[in-house]
Parts: sequence; C-alpha cells; structure tokens
Amino acid sequence: MKRRVSSVECRVSSAGGQDKILPGACELGEAFGVRAYSAALGWIRGTAAISKAPLERKAAEYARTPDASRLLWRQVSAFSLIEILVTVALLSFIILGLLAMFTQTQKAFRGSMKQVDVMSAGRAVTDMLARELKEITPSEMPYLRNLGGPYYFSTNFFAEIPAVANVGFNPPFAETSFGGSRPLLQGLPGTTFQGQPNTQERRTNIVQQIFFLTKNNQDWIGIGYQVLGDSASAGVGTLYRFSKTSPKSSAIYLSRDFLNAPVTNLSRIADGVIHFRLRAFATNGFPIDPALLNNSAFRTNADTSGTAPMRNTWGYWDPSALDQVNSYFLSNSVPAYLELELGILEPHILERYKGIGSGNVQAQRDYLSNHVAQVHLFRQRIPIRNVDFNAYQ
Repeated sequence: MKRRVSSVECRVSSAGGQDKILPGACELGEAFGVRAYSAALGWIRGTAAISKAPLERKAAEYARTPDASRLLWRQVSAFSLIEILVTVALLSFIILGLLAMFTQTQKAFRGSMKQVDVMSAGRAVTDMLARELKEITPSEMPYLRNLGGPYYFSTNFFAEIPAVANVGFNPPFAETSFGGSRPLLQGLPGTTFQGQPNTQERRTNIVQQIFFLTKNNQDWIGIGYQVLGDSASAGVGTLYRFSKTSPKSSAIYLSRDFLNAPVTNLSRIADGVIHFRLRAFATNGFPIDPALLNNSAFRTNADTSGTAPMRNTWGYWDPSALDQVNSYFLSNSVPAYLELELGILEPHILERYKGIGSGNVQAQRDYLSNHVAQVHLFRQRIPIRNVDFNAYQ
C-alpha cells in the first residue's frame, strides 16, 4: 500500500530499480513540506546507490542544506493572478496608445499626400495654360457673312460663363448663365457679412469657358477649355481641352468648332475643378470692362472717370454674376494681360460629392458650399506677347 503526503508518494527508487518504502519519509514530508521533501527525494535517488546511511537521515540532512532552500525558492517564486492582470492591463493601454498614434500619423501622411497631389496637378495645369495663353495671336481678319447668313466673327479670344441656350446639344457645363442659375457660393468660417450676426462672408466660384487663337508658322491653332460636370450647373466638374489646326482661310470658324465640339473630341485635363476664371487687362494694367453699346473700355488713370474705349472688342456683365465680365476680342485686339484663377477640390471631398448622386444637384451644391477649406486656389498674371497697340488707341 502507498501513502501520500499532499500527492507525493512515500516511495523512492533504489539503485537496483526497485521501489522501496522510505521509513519516516512521510513524516519528513509533513515536517519540511512537500516541496522540500520532493527535493530531498531527488537528491536521495541520485545517491542511494552509493550511500549506506539510512534514507530518512539523508533526506533530513539534505532538506536543511542551502541547496535545498534555493531549490525550494525556485519552485515557489511566481507572479500572482492579480499581478498578471495588472500587467496585461498596462500592456493593453500601451498598445492602444501606440495604435492611436500610428493611426493619426497614417491619417496625416495620407492627407499630406493628397494635398501634394492637388498642388502638383494645379501647378501643372496653371503652367500649361500660361504657356499657351501667352502665345495668343490676333488674326487681323474681318468679319465674314456668307450670302446673308449670320456673321462669323474673327474671334481671337473670349472668356464667358456659357449659356446652354446658345448650344444645340446642351453639354453639362459646371456653371451656366441661363435659366437664372447662380454661381456656387462658399461660406468663409470666422467671418461676418457687414457685421451682421449669424452671417458669413462668401467666396464666389466662377466657371468659364475660354477660347483663343495661336499661330505656328502658317498654321492657325484654335484652343479652348471648358469645365463639364456630371450634370448641368453642378458647381464642379472636369476641365477639358479642345485643339484644332487650320489654315488662315478657315481660322475664322475655329471658335464655332470649339462651341459645337462633342465631348469625344475633347482631352481630359483635370478633375475637381470648382473655379476657372480669366480676367482681361489693358496695357496700363487696368481691367477691361464693358462700356456703352457692349463695347469694352479700360481706365486711363486711378480716377474711374477717365476711360478709353477699345477697338474690335465686345463685352457685357454676366446676368448670373454681377461682377463678372464676359469678354470677346476680335480682329486685331487681344488682352495685354490675363489673370488666371484656378480652384481644385480635394479628391476625398470630390468623391463624397459624387456619392450624393447627380439626381440631387441642390444637395451637392449645399455640400460644396460648406467645404471652402478643401479648395486649393492658383492665380497667375500672364503677359501676352503679340499685342497690337493700335487696338488700344
């Protein structure tokens, strides 16, 4: 029969491989504890074959030695359950903090990359437009009328908010001046309108279409830009480019070809264009505004009373934006300077805008009106090289 002291058998293996009862071993276990007794038994198993002393005396002596005490200490030392739980909780807090920091860092990195992309695209489009616009060339051709038909103006340059009623196939311009449509207004946070409470100053976004003539050797090139959206008067869209080459004899029709060109004949330039505007300036740096009989004029001095009319020009204030001029330069007249303004919406705001759906244009415009901070504006003053000064006399 076997006796047990706290699940430890009172038995030891001798050198011959047979188990022998250790007299007094159970009592020894009760006296020194189960772990000390187990350590003693391990020592006895290794020495029982060569030692002839009584096993109980050997066990008792070994249990009192420093080696047995160190073995006992190694066996009983451990973390309690509470200590483990506290450690796990602290590690969890540390990991959550690191995860939050990593998430914010990743978010900031992605945001900076998006801004870099928008800035790069804006600079590229602005530089391309500046290179082309500075080469505007007056055709110096007279007006043409075929057999009592409509007049064809030798248009060198125009910039206007498109009127859908004047185009047969009605492309979805991002902004139109037909049917009482208004430009997209965006509130400026932290401002008040004329000091009135609960109001904001608002920035006006103008989206024009432009056309101009350039010359390469004996070929005339008509270039046009327009912004088309998912629906008419959406407020934001994609900038497209038109280009066509012809001899001088048919260059007068290039502006008509641009106005009637389908989207399939246009080249895609940039997405998310919310503001696209060109303003014409005279040789003295003053803006060119409409005058009597829809002709254009420019100021001759700082006093607004002094103005001088321009030849072969036409202009009028747009009905949808009272401070916006639609300008047309014909025959030998071209602007002396052009001020280009380009506004591009950040991609993630554009994606959310499109997620609203083109079936609810008003909701899309309301969404854009609250995101003025996500619009990147580019502005550049462009001098025109081929100016005929006779048009300014």
